[in-house]
Amino acid sequence: MALLHYSGISIDSFVEMEDEVPMRYEIDRLNDLVVLYCGRNSEYVLSIGRENLAALISLGAKAIEELTAA
Repeated sequence: MALLHYSGISIDSFVEMEDEVPMRYEIDRLNDLVVLYCGRNSEYVLSIGRENLAALISLGAKAIEELTAA
């Protein structure tokens, strides 16, 4: 079920990435945020605070360990 459906555009709550998707980041020190950009033209953006970024990285590291162990 889409979170938003407007003018033929449907937005879901997930993003699926293929291999070798261009990614970059910018630091917003004033607001203690990191902005992650994904896609050839930086179409997808995630603004995330320091603590949530650390939690996301920790979760990703655990997932990598589990994938490696399989």
